[in-house]
Amino acid sequence: MKLEKKVAIITGAGRGLGQGIAYCFAEEGADLALCSRSLDEVEKTAQKVREMGRRALPVQTDVTRFPEVKQLVKKTINAFGRIDILVNNVGGGRSEVGVGGGAVSKRGFSILDLKDDDWDGSYEVNLKSQVYMCRAVAPHMKAQKSGKIINISSIAGKTGDPYRMPYSAMKAAIINFTWALAKELAKDNINVNCICPGLIYTPAWQIGAKILLEKAPAYQTLKAPEEVFQEYVKRLVPLGREQTVGDIGRTAIFLASEDAKNITGQTINVDGGIVMD
Repeated sequence: MKLEKKVAIITGAGRGLGQGIAYCFAEEGADLALCSRSLDEVEKTAQKVREMGRRALPVQTDVTRFPEVKQLVKKTINAFGRIDILVNNVGGGRSEVGVGGGAVSKRGFSILDLKDDDWDGSYEVNLKSQVYMCRAVAPHMKAQKSGKIINISSIAGKTGDPYRMPYSAMKAAIINFTWALAKELAKDNINVNCICPGLIYTPAWQIGAKILLEKAPAYQTLKAPEEVFQEYVKRLVPLGREQTVGDIGRTAIFLASEDAKNITGQTINVDGGIVMD
């Protein structure tokens, strides 16, 4: 197993992509600290991880608040003694869609429609949360002279998406943050890399698709969020198929393993060929 005896923190692990990454890591032998703003959701993920034979620590955490982030890291150290891997998965939007960082705003998509809380909320959820997590785990990784940090961005951060302008901007910032942090931490034998997922039908994508049905003229002839998603896949993906949480989880395993010990400061697109660079 590639991650046996390793300890990983995975943020946003209560559902969707973070939950899928957690199950992939457990299959490869990692013990996990799992956080989410919903304790019920993350406890269900933790229970499944335990059934897979691994240790799991569920921690209710709002990763946009640094005191809570510090408590998450402290509880992880107390439970497992170390932190080998951080997967910064939290992103997209808050539960109140279109307010405080929703991936797609209910108010509209134009720069003239977007308000301060669209921009500020997207910054908090997508970028500041990752900065906080890295700030909190870096001292422990520096002390042990090893660590793997995997930031989750998006292909929207490379292409720009007029329907998700604040989200795209912050996802682009994550890529640049990854480059800068990789350079800073390389001397301490810490690898920092980034994954840009393509089209995955997560709960967050479903919420965004519902808003597109209501607000975007190009999609108002469609009838269901699933149709919006499949239209995206058909129009954008050269390989002609959607991506899965397992695709992202297996890429994260590679970056967290010794197979990637000489890879740092890189961004990997897992998108069926949408972005080729």
